[in-house]
Amino acid sequence: MKIVSNSYERTIEIGNIIGQNLKRGSIVCLDGELGAGKTALTLGISKAFGVDDVSSPTFTIFHIYYGNSLPIFHFDVYRIEENELEDIGYEEFFYDDGITIIEWADKLKRLYPRECLKIYINILENNDREIEIIPIGNKYMHFKDVIF
Repeated sequence: MKIVSNSYERTIEIGNIIGQNLKRGSIVCLDGELGAGKTALTLGISKAFGVDDVSSPTFTIFHIYYGNSLPIFHFDVYRIEENELEDIGYEEFFYDDGITIIEWADKLKRLYPRECLKIYINILENNDREIEIIPIGNKYMHFKDVIF
C-alpha cells in the first residue's frame, strides 16, 4: 500500500493512523533517505499512545517514551553496527510488550525482525512523500484494510 503525503502535518496524521492500528508488542521498521520524514512519522505513531514530542535518537541510539498505555522504544540504527545493538540488549526492547520503532531498519541485516510493519518513505520530485506500508507477518496483515 502506498500513500502520498503533501505536508509534514499529513505525515504525522498518517503516523497517528498507523499508531491507532498497532497492537501491544508491535515493531515498526522505517527506512528512507535523510529528511524523508521518519521522525515525523514516529511522532504521529507516538501521538496515538499519548506521547506529544519525540526527537531523533541519532546520537543516543534510542529513546524510551512513556505514553498513556504502552512504552515506545524509538531506535535510530544509522550510526551503529549490529554487534553494538546486541551489546545493549536490543531483544529486551524489540520483543517487549511496548511499541518498537526502528529508523534505518534495513541496516539491521540479520537482526531484522521476522514480523514487523515495514515502511519506506520516498521523497518525490515535488517534495511530497510517498509512504509505502508493507505488513510482514500475520500480526500486521490488517494494515491492508486500514483507510488513510
